[in-house]
Amino acid sequence: MLSHEQLGEFGERGYLVVPKVVDERFLSAADAEIDALVAAEPPPVDTVGKHFWFLPPERLSAALAALIDSRALAIAEELTAPHALELILDHIQVALNIPPNGHRPGGPHIDGNVRQRPEQTAPDSFTLLAGIYLSDETDDDTGALWVWPGSHLVHQAVFRERGADALLSTGGHVTLLRDPPPLRTPIPARGRRGDLLLAHFLLGHNTGPNLSSTTRRMLYYRLGTPDHRARWAATFLDALTEYEPVRRAMIGS
Repeated sequence: MLSHEQLGEFGERGYLVVPKVVDERFLSAADAEIDALVAAEPPPVDTVGKHFWFLPPERLSAALAALIDSRALAIAEELTAPHALELILDHIQVALNIPPNGHRPGGPHIDGNVRQRPEQTAPDSFTLLAGIYLSDETDDDTGALWVWPGSHLVHQAVFRERGADALLSTGGHVTLLRDPPPLRTPIPARGRRGDLLLAHFLLGHNTGPNLSSTTRRMLYYRLGTPDHRARWAATFLDALTEYEPVRRAMIGS
């Protein structure tokens, strides 16, 4: 169960890493599934850095089980209770960070703000990004996701001032706006195999460097409340719309 302090940390920073959530039996099965995927659909030769697959959950049954049959989904729902969470974009992301990747991103993005269709007027938003670590990412430059702490609240302020579609023209990159707002210094979201990353949809993030000898593996799930699509704009203007336990913790802190 998440503590009052953890709920408050999520509200202030926009993310949380919960240790030792997913048992090895789920992790080993997911690794085997990814091994088969890499063998069947390998990254292009000489790929360095990020390589992703976005696949329907029926193709990744072990990855899906790691979310719903472990404690991961139940813990994520502690942030949004009484709202349940579900896979809202109908895919699971398998993310690799292949060494040697020395790129250090100059700024963050938020997902879903790349126009997929000319007529698209709203981003493909969701409530929460959940990630299951399949690798240890505790040292510098070992492939951990970079996050910009507190940027979910910076984005909230941008959307209040400039409209909920303000980042569709920049592909989700707030630093590409005219007169961009200041951001805090990014940090790696460090974790160990079996840990659970919980990140607010509006948290700015990007791929970090990997100068280790190991390809970093991560599973990402884009989760939303059942009614998210009906109130997505409200969640941009009030980042805690779907996070009542977090709001209570911040008020009481």
